[in-house]
Formats: sequence, C-alpha cells, structure tokens
Amino acid sequence: MAATTTENILKETMQRYEEDASDDKSFEELGVDARLIRALLKKGIDKPTPIQRVAIPLILEGKDVVARAKTGSGKTFAYLLPMLQKLFANVDRKKQAPNAFVLVPTRELCQQVYIEVVSLIELCRVQLKVAQLNSNMQASDLRAALTGPPDILISTPACLAKCLFDGVLQPASINATLETLILDEADLLLSYGYENDIKSFTPHVPRSCQCLLMSATSSTDVDKLKKLILHNPFILTLPEVGNNKDDVIPKNVQQFWISCPANDKLLYTLAVLKLELVQKKVLIFTNDIDMSFRLKLFLEKFGIKSAVLNAELPQNSRLHILEEFNAGLFDYLIATDVSQSKEKDEAPKEGKGSRKSRKHKLKLDSEFGVVRGIDFKNVFTVINFDMPRSVAGYVHRIGRTGRAYSSGASISLVSTDEMETLEEVKAFVGDDENKGSNTIVEFPFLTKNAVESLRYRAEVIYHFLFSFTLEEKTCKQP
Repeated sequence: MAATTTENILKETMQRYEEDASDDKSFEELGVDARLIRALLKKGIDKPTPIQRVAIPLILEGKDVVARAKTGSGKTFAYLLPMLQKLFANVDRKKQAPNAFVLVPTRELCQQVYIEVVSLIELCRVQLKVAQLNSNMQASDLRAALTGPPDILISTPACLAKCLFDGVLQPASINATLETLILDEADLLLSYGYENDIKSFTPHVPRSCQCLLMSATSSTDVDKLKKLILHNPFILTLPEVGNNKDDVIPKNVQQFWISCPANDKLLYTLAVLKLELVQKKVLIFTNDIDMSFRLKLFLEKFGIKSAVLNAELPQNSRLHILEEFNAGLFDYLIATDVSQSKEKDEAPKEGKGSRKSRKHKLKLDSEFGVVRGIDFKNVFTVINFDMPRSVAGYVHRIGRTGRAYSSGASISLVSTDEMETLEEVKAFVGDDENKGSNTIVEFPFLTKNAVESLRYRAEVIYHFLFSFTLEEKTCKQP
C-alpha cells in the first residue's frame, strides 16, 4: 500500500513539473539565484530550455533526479545551476572532502564541464574552488589538487577509484561531507567499463547525499545505476517535454542514407565532399582507427584537408586538433568511435589472445570518448562512414549537429551488412506513430554517374597509397 501511495505521489509530482515545463518560465521564476542569472545573461543565455525548466526546480528542492534529454538540450546547466546555488548558500563551510562530485565518462567531458563551472563562478564572483582530475595524474599531483579541499570535484569514475585506493581521498571524509553526486552521461559510464570503479565508491556515499543522473538515452545501464546510486525515494525520470521519439533527434536535422558497397565507401565519401554536396563543417565517424588514417590520406590526395581524432592520440594532441577544427583551420574531422568498433567487443581478455592485440589495446586512452563530451563548434554535417552498431550509437553521433536548435544534416553510408542497423534506426525515428516527422530518406543529390566519374582516379590513388603498409604512409597531424 505504501509503495502504491509513493508511486502516485511521484506521478502527480512529475505531471505538475511537466506542466510547468511547458510554460515559458524564466530562470527567475524557476528560483535561480540572481547572481547566476546575471552570469547566464553575460553568456548570452536569457531563457531556460525545456529540460532546465523541468529539472532545476526539482533539484533545488533536493530531490534525486534522473534526467533524460537529447544531446545539446542544456542538461549541463540543468544540474550546474542548482548545484552552484546550493554551494553559494554556505561558501565558508568547513569540510574534509569536496561537497559536490561530478563524474563523467571521458577526460574531454571533464575539461568541458570544468570550463563551464569555472566560468560561472568567476562571473558570479564567488569564492569556490574547483578541481579537475584524471587518471594520468600522479598521486602527489592528485593530493595537491585536493588540498583545501575544493568545493567541487570533476573526474572520471576511474580516477575517483584511484584516489580512494591511493588514500588521496578518505572514505570517512566523503561520507561526512558529500552533499551532491552527479553522474553526467550516465548511459555511457558503464559501457566505458567504469562499473567496478563506481561500485568501489558508492558504499561511501551518504544516504543524505542528493544524486543526479543525466543521460541522452534510456538504457539498462541507467536503470542499473539508479539502483546502485540513488537513495532518495523521489526518483523521477525526466524525458524531454512531450516524450516523443522524434525529440531524441532534433527535427531541425535532416537525415539521409546512401546505399554503397563496403569497398566503395572511400569513393562515395570523396564524391560527397569533392562535389560539395554537403555543408561544412563536416564530422566523419569511423569505427576503426586504421580506416580513419586511410581516409585522411586518401582525401589529402584530392586537396581535401582533414584531421583524425581517436583514442591513440595523446590528450594534448586531441585538444590541439579540436581547437584548430573549432577555429576553422580545416573543415573536415575524422573521428573514430571505438565504442562502436567490433575490435572493442572482440578484444582478448587478460591472459588470452595474441601479444599484438594486447599491445594495441594498451595504446588506447580509456578515458577518451568522441561521441559525447567533446565540444565540436558549428558542425553542420555528420557523415557515418561506418554505421554505428546500435540505435543509441546513431543517436549520439547525430547529436553532434543541430545543437541549440540550429539546423544540420547527417548522411550514413550503408553497406549490405549494415542494412539491419539502418532498419533498426528507421524503426526508431520513423515508425508509424511518428510518420511525417523526423525520418531517414535516401540522399537525392549524388548520382551514380557522378560517383563513376571519380572512380578511375580514386582507384589509382588508392593503390598508390596503400600498396605500402599504413604505418609507412601515416603522416603527422596538421
């Protein structure tokens, strides 16, 4: 009986907040601190997004929240604003450990969240300290960063587990001090292999701690985290207002697909770019690191300047490439989505497989993720050179364009082996219920004759480039 009553209360509460979210409320009406509102205005943000209108009042009331909304919908500020407001209330409090933890799946997302937090704090002129940690830091550096201690800690779960293992953070201090725990991109945390790291940490989270899970998709991993992390009985799932599937991919993003043989994907990519059939900037996703280098070398022979972004590159190189891409020094970026690669699933377990496979795996940065957590500026077109292996992977990739309600487009090159994935994506975004809304259609601007006109030269270039090993031909990043 008690469980039923609680469920009814949650449903009524959720309905009330969703009704409020449909209203065009201001940040002030949501109860946001005046200092934060002024900071937002300086950033050019004058009104909340739908997910912010739903989530902010709930978080300010101290409720545990699971917020699901599409990429680019404003989830980061949906949790940062109430988190900071809570800390503003008692800046001079004594503490043994940070009051707020923000855990994210990738190092790049750590950097992005850190920049946003520091910017808001500086604009509000409040004395709060923020620490950003990563697993490559030595124990001495971790201790130095946590001296104080800081008010906010931004990290990956692996780094937090390392801090506990090395004694940099004390479980008792966390239990006595932690007030807010945020898991951003919650649907990726377990898929990135952080489950054991999270489990090592959760026993030390006090029951009074407010826990927030932010996600772009619903998944069994999010459900698992809810059971593992959340203590407060008010657990509310907050889909974007309307709760329609076509909201997951913005209606302002046109989605296309091209049928092509697997061994002609280089040719078709060349045709689309060389004939200028898509608008720049262009983000191209591959599932394989070697193929990303091949594509880069191939396009360069036709005067198309690009760069690659993958987990084999050191973080400083990745940041440099991203800065140049965002600054417009080149218009084409080839990103490898290792989470969608067959090699990830087929990688040998410890003690098994070839030495070569294990060596290759060690090169990859486990805290790097290109699908989310990287702030790509002004990307208009996303090209799936390889189809992702799941609908969720497709949604995350397309979320790199059409951000903040700007227009965008996507093109997926689909081989015979990938048709099943395409059908799954079509069913998700264009089923009967959503007919006439956001669907995927064949790309109408590339003709067979246009492709064939480039075939002879493309094949000559391909054989010239790749008659040698890839390692002999791979050049440095621009």
